[in-house]
Amino acid sequence: MNLKTVRAGVIALAGASMLAFAAPAMAGDTTRDGFAFPADGSMKIVVFRPDVSVGTQKAGGIVEPNADWTETARANIQAKLTERAKLLNAQLQFVDELEGENAEVLTEYRALFEAVSGAIFTHVTIGDKLATKQKLVTDTTVPGARPRKVSTLDWTLGPGAAKLKEATGADYAMFVFTNDAYGDAGRKAAQAAGMLGCLIGVCVMVPSGIHVGYAGLVDLSTGDVVWFNTDLAMGGDPREVDGAEKRVGQLMDGFPLRAGVVLPKAPG
Repeated sequence: MNLKTVRAGVIALAGASMLAFAAPAMAGDTTRDGFAFPADGSMKIVVFRPDVSVGTQKAGGIVEPNADWTETARANIQAKLTERAKLLNAQLQFVDELEGENAEVLTEYRALFEAVSGAIFTHVTIGDKLATKQKLVTDTTVPGARPRKVSTLDWTLGPGAAKLKEATGADYAMFVFTNDAYGDAGRKAAQAAGMLGCLIGVCVMVPSGIHVGYAGLVDLSTGDVVWFNTDLAMGGDPREVDGAEKRVGQLMDGFPLRAGVVLPKAPG
């Protein structure tokens, strides 16, 4: 599964969740069992060029990328991620590309993470459960509660990810993806027409806009994916500074924290 496959799946499901207006949007974070950051010492996180895309959704549903919007959104998101890192008492380093053999290693593991992200999205977020990646848990707060199966974050990029640790000097790698498509006038008109049809019994739901994203963290010493978060209905316009702050707050929702560290809630 490559990046285009993961993108297409996430974006298609985002559109489907909007159409199924009676159902809650798909979102959720999960942390690897037993994972915790060290209580003290250095904690360097490398972020490989956030995968950000912003465009316009036409009347027929086709999305037209907008380079200026995308670059503004990426810069805003990077700035807000940097602010969050300071609150985490972590050092955040953004890396667009590496050189020489390290460039090949980055390309390999970026693609591998994208494939793993697709699996996590399918088997954890959506809930197409794998028997080999489940555990039994019992709600001890409910008397007589029966054990139930829950999916676990049991995916890894393998020990070879240590090559990225050697190349960057980082302890962890974070991968970030956001995709926004804002409906143009024609798309909004189609949406309004669909809503009007509902009033006369011919209901055609036309979602205007797509706003999805995910973020994941990899321990470069082991290659284990230790945290993953997805949301198919993200808020905040990343083209604006305040909107990017909200977006980053949602991307970082559920991020594992060091003892005593508390992140502020996303505004709005």
